[in-house]
Amino acid sequence: MSSGQTVVGERAPASIRRVAGASLAGATMEWYDFQLYGWLSALVFNKLFFPASDPVVGTLLAFVSFGVGFVVRPVGALVFGHIGDRIGRKATLLATLLLLGLPTVLTGLLPTYETIGVWAPILLVFFRLLQGFGLGGEFGGAALMVVEHAPQGKRGFWGTWACMGNPAGQLLSIVVVFAFVAALPEQQLLTWGWRVPYLLGVFILIAGLYLRFKVVETPAFARMKQSGGPVRMPVPTLLRRYPLTILKAFGARVADAGTWAVFIVFGISYLTTGLQLAKPVALLGVALALVLQMITVPIAGRFSDRYGRKPVIMLGAVLVGLAVFPSFLLMNTANPVLVCLAFLLGFPVGVGMVFAPSGAMLPELFDARVRFTGTSVVFQLSSLAAGFVPAIAASLLLLGGGEPWLVCGFVVVLAVITGACTHFLPETYRRDLNEEY
Repeated sequence: MSSGQTVVGERAPASIRRVAGASLAGATMEWYDFQLYGWLSALVFNKLFFPASDPVVGTLLAFVSFGVGFVVRPVGALVFGHIGDRIGRKATLLATLLLLGLPTVLTGLLPTYETIGVWAPILLVFFRLLQGFGLGGEFGGAALMVVEHAPQGKRGFWGTWACMGNPAGQLLSIVVVFAFVAALPEQQLLTWGWRVPYLLGVFILIAGLYLRFKVVETPAFARMKQSGGPVRMPVPTLLRRYPLTILKAFGARVADAGTWAVFIVFGISYLTTGLQLAKPVALLGVALALVLQMITVPIAGRFSDRYGRKPVIMLGAVLVGLAVFPSFLLMNTANPVLVCLAFLLGFPVGVGMVFAPSGAMLPELFDARVRFTGTSVVFQLSSLAAGFVPAIAASLLLLGGGEPWLVCGFVVVLAVITGACTHFLPETYRRDLNEEY
């Protein structure tokens, strides 16, 4: 038997820390690039890739703004879910990491509109499409890879390593981008400085590939192959066996994904445009909140191992609902200290408690034959929904006469949906990942 195979009943030879590190690296790359594009769109890309005088480029800009970052993700979830459930977790995650990392680095080498004309924005959009496609399978695969390796009773904690890539990648993007913005004159930033944050992604890519090459296939997938093999078509099997589970799991994530969009996307715009607050103050609040979330997530994961996934998620949803109104009251003061406190109060703890158990709970909801597909589909559906939240929040702000209270009410509704859907999901923290259910 080859050294890469796993015998039924044995622990996989790969270190759980190495597996967790591989999951963290991929998830960090995912969110680093996701936020990087957002920060640089307003600072650089509108000037270098999308000149307003060109109507063709203007159309491309509208396309980018509409959905490149979100719409192709569910497609990637279906495709890579199928591959991950048919061929294996490891090979699929190597492919998704390459689809995330290579376009990131190539974007840093991309000629601008002034050099190659309309091909510059076309290539930029193409790279975003590749990344969005790869993103569809990244979190689901990264989460279940570490969860299927983790020992019983500790899956909640180890599953948070994939979740930690979210705040870690966003925080890293803020630090890198705005360090260059602060250090460089605008001309140097536009000439070469904007490229460096993208090129730095090569280090995350290399580290992630190194770690993922070192891990072996998960014990659960190896057992499934030996005991009956993968199903021929995972997607139809998933939809036939788990339709209500998918809907309830999607609902269990809306308070996480939606509240993130309200604070990180809508909140920054509300502060800087509506209240005329300096953007660095808002970003400092976000950065502090991300640090607190990085502390909250592993603690919440451990609690979910002790008390169950459902109590932690439902308590997090309650905290989200209770915190949103006080948070926006603090924002409305436009006082820098109170604005930072608003982000610390409204975002990291409640959302972190909803998000943290999902790294283990989503894989635990599905049997091994459709686990990659099910986890990826649920996560990407919630991410797709989050893409519409800023537009919904902006509309509610207009309906509220410029006051954010309807937006706060919307977040409370999301929290109620999450609490209710979680209540009706089965508790999973003691499930055997090798059983069919």
